[in-house]
Amino acid sequence: MPQMSRLDWDLTNARIKTVASQHQLKTPSVGLLWLALQQYFPSQDTAFQELITDGPDDRGVDAIHLVGNDDAVTVYIFQCKIRESIEGTSKTINVDDVLKSTNFISQLINKSDDLRKCGNLRLREGIERIWNLHEAGTYCSYELVFVSNDSGIGDAAKANLASFAAEHPQVKYGQYAASDLIRDLSRTRKDAEDGQLQAISKEIFERSDGDIRGLVASVDARSLIALITEADGGTVKRHIFDDNLRVYLGSNSGYNSHIVETATSQTDSHLFWYLNNGITITCKDYSYNKGHPNPVITIKDFQIVNGAQTSHSLVESSKIGGDSLEQVVVAVKIYATGRPDIAERVAVATNSQARIQGRDLRANHPIMKKFEKLFADRDMYFERKRNMYADKPDHQRIDALKLGQIIMSYYLREPDSARTSSDSIFDSRFHHIFNDRIDIEDLLKVAKFYNRIETMRDEVSAKFGDHIESSGDLQYLIFGHWYILFAAGLLLARDSAPFPAVQDEEKLLIDAISIVARACDQTKQVAHYQMFRSPRTKEKIAAEISGKQLELFVN
Repeated sequence: MPQMSRLDWDLTNARIKTVASQHQLKTPSVGLLWLALQQYFPSQDTAFQELITDGPDDRGVDAIHLVGNDDAVTVYIFQCKIRESIEGTSKTINVDDVLKSTNFISQLINKSDDLRKCGNLRLREGIERIWNLHEAGTYCSYELVFVSNDSGIGDAAKANLASFAAEHPQVKYGQYAASDLIRDLSRTRKDAEDGQLQAISKEIFERSDGDIRGLVASVDARSLIALITEADGGTVKRHIFDDNLRVYLGSNSGYNSHIVETATSQTDSHLFWYLNNGITITCKDYSYNKGHPNPVITIKDFQIVNGAQTSHSLVESSKIGGDSLEQVVVAVKIYATGRPDIAERVAVATNSQARIQGRDLRANHPIMKKFEKLFADRDMYFERKRNMYADKPDHQRIDALKLGQIIMSYYLREPDSARTSSDSIFDSRFHHIFNDRIDIEDLLKVAKFYNRIETMRDEVSAKFGDHIESSGDLQYLIFGHWYILFAAGLLLARDSAPFPAVQDEEKLLIDAISIVARACDQTKQVAHYQMFRSPRTKEKIAAEISGKQLELFVN
C-alpha cells in the first residue's frame, strides 16, 4: 500500500484522538487498538479496558480476548503498532514484530514457567484463564491479529507467520491495517436504496398473500456483489444492512472462511447454491419481465435482513476468486410489503435459525422501542442495536446490553450474572429485565451513576494501568464495576434511602468501592477475574454492609 493520503491521515488521526480522549487512553496506539476492537467485537458490549494489556511486560500482546463456550474457545491476541507520521504509513509490520507474538503463543501452548512470572496483571490473568480452559478439556484455537495504520504485514513477516501456522494448526493470523480502518471509518448512512439482481434462467418462484408478495430466485453472485457495493466494487454499502438485526459484523471475523473457500474454489464453486442458506431481502416493491429467459429483478427501497455474512464474504471472494465466481449462484428470497411489522417479523424469523445473538433478535421488540422513546424524551439515546447512535455524545448513549446488566446488578442483585450470564438478558430473562414495571426516572439516575463508575474506571486504568495493584481500593474498579453498582444498591436499601442527588453521588460511589475492597481483601490470592465471577463475592459484600444474608436485601 502506498503512503496514506493526507485526508485519510486526518480522518484516522481525528478518530484515534477522539476515542483516546473519550476513554482516557494512555497512548494513540491504544486508541487505534480500541477502534479495531470495536470492529472485531461490535455486537458485544465488552469492557475493552479488561482486554487491553498494553504496557510493561506485555510480551508483545496489546490485547487478549476469549470468545466461545465450554467446548471450544477462540483466543484473540492483538498486537498494535501505530505510525506517528504520514510518511510512516507506507511501512509494514516486520519479522521482529511477528516474533514477539509467535514466541508468546509458543510459551502459552507449552505452559512456560516464564509466563507465570509475567508482571502485567491483565495479561497474567488472561494466561491463567487459558490454562484453566485447557485443564478443563476446552479446545482452544488462537487468532493473531496485527493492528496498524500502515500497509500491514510485510512479505517476510507473512512467510514467518505462514510457517508458524503450518506447525501449529490451531493458530490463524490476520491484520487490521490502514485500508481496513479507513474503510470502516468512512461508512455513513444513506437514503433508501434501489437496485437490480440478475436471475439465472427462469429459476423464480413467486406467490402473493394480500399485503405481502414473495419471490424466491437463483441469482448470479456477481450481480449481488454489484448490488451491495459502492462504485469501487470493494466497499460494502453498510446502510443496506440497517434493518439487519445486528449492526455490521465486519469482514475480519473467522466465521466466513468456509463461504469464501467455496466461492473461490475452482472445483466446488458450483456447489455454493447447495451449501449456503442464501440471503433474505425486504423491500417496498419488486418487478421483473416474466417473459425474459434471464430476467433482471428490480427492487425498490430494499434492505438485506438476513445474509450479512454471505454478502460480505462474496465481496471478499470477488477480490481473490478470479473466474470462479462465474459459477456461483446464490439463493435469494425477496419479500415486498408496506407493513413495517411484517418486515420486522421476517427479520426475526429468518435470523432465528442463523448464527446471531439473542440481543439482535430482540432489537426491534416493542418494549425495546418503548425504552428508546422514553430515553429520547429525556435527552438520552437508547441503542437497541449496538452503535445505532454512534454519532451522538457518549454520555448521552446507553447500550441495551449494558442497561440490562445495570438492571441485573442494581435491581435484581445479580452482579455475578451480569458478568457471566449476559446472554440470558435477551433470552430467558428478557421479560424479567425489560418490562413496563420499572421506574424510568429512577433507572435513568442509576444508569448515569453507573456512567460515573465507568468514568472513574477509565481514569484509574489510565493512571495505574501498568501497576493497577498500586491503586489501592480503586484496583477493584477494573473487573468489579458491576459489584460496585450492586454494593451501592445494597447501601441504599440498608438505609431505606432514595437514590441521591447528583451532588451527593460521589459519597455513595466511594462508600461502595470501600465496601467491595474490604470484602475482596479477604481473598487476595484469587485472581480478580475469577473473584468477580463468583456469587460468593456478592455474599461477602452483603455481609460486609450489614452482617446479614443477601436475601434480606432482595426486593
